[in-house]
Amino acid sequence: MSSQASATITGLAVLENPRFYDTKQSNSFVFDAQFYLAPHVTLVAQLRYYNAKGDHFDPMGQYVVCSTIAKTQKGAKLGSLDIKPEEYHVVGDIIWLIRVSATKQQLRNRPWISVSGAAIIPSKDSGTFQVNAVQFTHANRNTGHPSTMPIEAMFPDTPRYAKKPIPKPNTYVTLGGFLSRYTKKNNIPDRFYIEVDHVVFLGCSQIPVETPGKSPFEGSCRKRKQGLKFSFDDDDDDDDDEKDLETPCKKARLSGDTGSSLFGGMKPITGPLNSLSDTSSE
Repeated sequence: MSSQASATITGLAVLENPRFYDTKQSNSFVFDAQFYLAPHVTLVAQLRYYNAKGDHFDPMGQYVVCSTIAKTQKGAKLGSLDIKPEEYHVVGDIIWLIRVSATKQQLRNRPWISVSGAAIIPSKDSGTFQVNAVQFTHANRNTGHPSTMPIEAMFPDTPRYAKKPIPKPNTYVTLGGFLSRYTKKNNIPDRFYIEVDHVVFLGCSQIPVETPGKSPFEGSCRKRKQGLKFSFDDDDDDDDDEKDLETPCKKARLSGDTGSSLFGGMKPITGPLNSLSDTSSE
C-alpha cells in the first residue's frame, strides 16, 4: 500500500474533555470531538493537539477544526472516562483550530474531507473509486497496523459530472468532498464515503497499490450510545425514531446545500465559552 497519501478533515466540531496526551508533555492535549453527519448520527474522533501557545480550553467548546484523520485501529492509544475505545470512529492530529460561537443549527454541517493518494477499484458503472490514504497519526503509531483513512469517492449525478471522470487504477488523485456516512466491519470503522466536489489527476503510480478484498459492510451509520455531553439533536427530538435515523444514512449522495453555510453567521468569541445548551432559535 502506498504511503504517498494524506487525508484531512475540516469542519465545525464540538470538542470535549481536554486532557493530557502524555504526562511528560504538558503542551500535548487530546480532545473527544463530534462532527455532525445526519440526525442522530455523529462522527466521533479522538484528536491530539499540540498547544504551542498555551491556550486555555474549557471542558466543552465549539471550534472550526482542521486535522489529519485515520480510522481507529485496534490497540490505538485512546483514553476517556466516558467513552469506550470502540466508540471512536477516527483519530487524528489537529493542524489548526479556531474557536467560534454557533447555534445548533449552524453546527449541523457535515465535515469536508480532503484526500490524496492512489485510486483503486474504479467502477464506471457506479461512478465510484477508492483511496486508502496511509499517513502517520499518534494514536495509531503502536498498533502494528497502517494508519489508514479508507475512502470511497462517488461522483454525483449532476450536469457537471455527466461524464464521470473515473481514474484508472494506480492513478494518483487529490480530491475533496463532504463526508456522508461510514460503515463498519466487525464493529470497527471500515470505510468512509464522500461525494466528489472536485478532483485533480496527478499521474500514475509506478508501484502497484495493494487492493483489499471485497467484503460486506456492517453497522452503517447506526445510532450509538456515547458518553458525550453534547448532542446535535434538539431536546424534543425523538431519539428512538429509527426512520429518521436510517433515511439519510441510506442516501449515498449529499444534498447540494450541505456546506453552503459552513461558517455563515458565526462570530469569534473572546471570552470563556458557556455551557453549550441549545442556543438556536428553533
